[in-house]
Amino acid sequence: MSLTMNKDSSGINNNIKNTKEEAQTLNSTKPIALHTLTILIILFFTVIPHSALKIPPPLPILPLPSAAQLQWQLSSMALFFHFGPNTFTDSEWGTGHANPSVFNPTRLNASQWVHVAKEAGFSRVILTAKHHDGFCLWSSEYTDYSVKTSPWRNGKGDVVAELAMAAKEAGISLGLYLSPWDRHENCYGKTVEYNEFYMGQMVELLTRYGDIKEVWLDGAKGEGEKDMEYYFDAWFSLIRQLQPGAVIFSDAGPDTRWIGDEAGVAGSTCWSLFNRSNAAIGGTDPQYSQGGDPHGHDWVPAECDVSIRPGWFWHASEVPKSALKLLDIYYRSAGRNCLLLLNVPPNSSGLISEEDIQVLQEFKELRRSIFSNNLAKTALLNASSIRGGNDSSQFSPYNVLEEGIYTYWAPEKDQSDWVLYLDLQESVSFNILQVQEPIHMGQRIMGFHLDILNGGGWKKVTNGTTVGYKRLLQFPTVQSQYLKFVIDRSRADPLIFYLGIHMDQFSILNHASNTTSQAYINGSQVLWQGPYNHSQTATVQYM
Repeated sequence: MSLTMNKDSSGINNNIKNTKEEAQTLNSTKPIALHTLTILIILFFTVIPHSALKIPPPLPILPLPSAAQLQWQLSSMALFFHFGPNTFTDSEWGTGHANPSVFNPTRLNASQWVHVAKEAGFSRVILTAKHHDGFCLWSSEYTDYSVKTSPWRNGKGDVVAELAMAAKEAGISLGLYLSPWDRHENCYGKTVEYNEFYMGQMVELLTRYGDIKEVWLDGAKGEGEKDMEYYFDAWFSLIRQLQPGAVIFSDAGPDTRWIGDEAGVAGSTCWSLFNRSNAAIGGTDPQYSQGGDPHGHDWVPAECDVSIRPGWFWHASEVPKSALKLLDIYYRSAGRNCLLLLNVPPNSSGLISEEDIQVLQEFKELRRSIFSNNLAKTALLNASSIRGGNDSSQFSPYNVLEEGIYTYWAPEKDQSDWVLYLDLQESVSFNILQVQEPIHMGQRIMGFHLDILNGGGWKKVTNGTTVGYKRLLQFPTVQSQYLKFVIDRSRADPLIFYLGIHMDQFSILNHASNTTSQAYINGSQVLWQGPYNHSQTATVQYM
């Protein structure tokens, strides 16, 4: 027993000895481990976050566009299709008494309409489902004055359905125009009865044809017509309920507004900001519509409507505008923070006329030739400041050379200078400036100018006020390697997502005049460009 106890005691003593030795070893290495750990912690909190964590973007400035409004503005251009009995009676404003039998477009092909739009670079189409004459291009259950009493497709046709299907297959957005003024319907003038009738037709259009991206209506009404109160608020609520993704157009919004003329021309200053309380459908001041309101509480961007022909409906005696004229309109609509809504009326056979298609293709080629190549794409850039510091790539000035609204240059906060410097690396000739703001962050810029280095000093080339989604400025051709884009005034820290310089070899700028005129060279029409003169605006009624 004693031997056993001595043996066990010896083992225990040995274990205690070993444990002490291990403890001594641990104690001797502890200071080294703690020192290393401290260094790692310091490195983690001082190096890694600065390279891995993103810098928050600046705060948006109100008001802001809705998702539908943003999608609408990114599309830049849409085609309008005015079509109906007027197409066959050589009329603009039908009386509402034309016999439905006149409507018989024997070759109607809505797929051709959509194909023409898509090939010309338009991503949205809008159809006059019902114009002022009250004739419906779908089989409405509330009236017999429609395609169902026409000989077309033996009364079984539906223009709206055919266009909706063609647009869906082509990936083109669809909008519909339902005229409030109805010269055929007997209940027009009886406020409650007609509003019920109108809303019934609206339900048909918004529940039968899939996604509708725009509902277009106006306050047009001829002089001497019956007094009629339209329940706009009820209509808007119904549209929101049935097609929440649609934008609603009218003189005064709520989502997009009329620019105030039918020439497709916006004001040289054009805000998407607007006060709807200062506007009334059918009674908005055209000057207010053209410029918008820098103090506006609502986001209501402008839509510029114009027809490719003198009339809104097709007439055999009329010819389309030239491609150069459309380019001029493009500069002063889409190039002034608006959407260009170009009317291209189908003819009496039910097709887009070949001469109109030719002009649209030429218009597309002009835009491609001018804008497909940003002459600044290989430039070296610097900025007066960069949000997050000069080493930050998140808000780098180089973002302005990449397309995409969600990456942009942002200056450091609380700066007094907002400047982008460009070294084109060689001397370049150009006469177009393109500037774009990330409007999902609000419209900010109130004034800017572009300088070039010329003869050892900076020379101003052009200047503007608002930018918005897209601003295009024309000026006499200049040549330089070094550019300076300066933002003079802004509602908040300015943001730029795209900056481009281009060469337009087709338009001719008239330096001595601020009006648009035309010249003819070798039999071809060439436009003289210039800033828009507000005093020449004529108040024109809606279609």
